[in-house]
Amino acid sequence: MKKIVLSSILAVALSQTYALAEESGAFVGVGVGYGGTQLKAEATGGPTYSLNGGGISAEVIAGYKQFFTPEFGLRYYANFAYNDSPFTENGATTNGIFVFNYGVNVDALYNFISNETLDFGVLLGLGLGANTWGGIDNRKLSTTGFDLGLNVGVRTSIAKHHGIEVLARVPFIATTLLNESQEGISAKLSIARQYSVGMRYIFSF
Repeated sequence: MKKIVLSSILAVALSQTYALAEESGAFVGVGVGYGGTQLKAEATGGPTYSLNGGGISAEVIAGYKQFFTPEFGLRYYANFAYNDSPFTENGATTNGIFVFNYGVNVDALYNFISNETLDFGVLLGLGLGANTWGGIDNRKLSTTGFDLGLNVGVRTSIAKHHGIEVLARVPFIATTLLNESQEGISAKLSIARQYSVGMRYIFSF
């Protein structure tokens, strides 16, 4: 009899734990932040010339999160982001340069805290997609290139449906705008998103 009672108590406790944990489901989100950019020019036998800049970014995301335990899960989503990217040289700002970033992402999620009103944890993942640059003379330059980046951040889910994330993205690949060789001299012009940091609001269905 005592074993039956203990088993019943354990079963109820486990069912409550899973009921209180963050649930799988679809989600959408919006975010704002700041992104850094670098423009680099290289030529055979000459110095490397670079300009650094950055500006405000905004994005939308949509996808699905899947929890395998109360603490651990994965999420799969698409993102579309805009980043204003002016450069500053000798005190003068070059306006008009911007980038669209779009792609697909997979993040691992781990919750340290999970209860009826609050979930709190971290995320770590990868994003694969492309960057398309604007405000550049695309008649002579290739303005679209592959993008691969690391996603890392902290996240919280409040009352099941509302979430806030603070995160950073570290891109790995620059976009080659120009790569030419003539009479033994090669020239290369590239532009890269160096980092982006920001905050997102997430609504889970």
